[in-house]
Amino acid sequence: MKPVSMKELRSRMLNTEEARQAYAETDRELAMLATLHEMREHARLNKVELARRLDISPGALTRLEKNPLGASMKTLERYASACGASISLNVEYK
Repeated sequence: MKPVSMKELRSRMLNTEEARQAYAETDRELAMLATLHEMREHARLNKVELARRLDISPGALTRLEKNPLGASMKTLERYASACGASISLNVEYK
């Protein structure tokens, strides 16, 4: 069997609009997960400390960090503020 390059594999797997949208959503989610982690690390806060700053339970913080795309903009702004950061929104037209 001939090896398949990542580029070709990606092309084969993303052969429908639905697959491309799911891939893009996963990219956004992974980027948001990385951003939340980066903010918390930059602030040198562990989960318990950050949860305390947000006045939520550590379990609620874990749920937020596992599903950031399900959070409201207000919640994400509170998270950023508790880490000494801010969030800005960019709009891109296709």
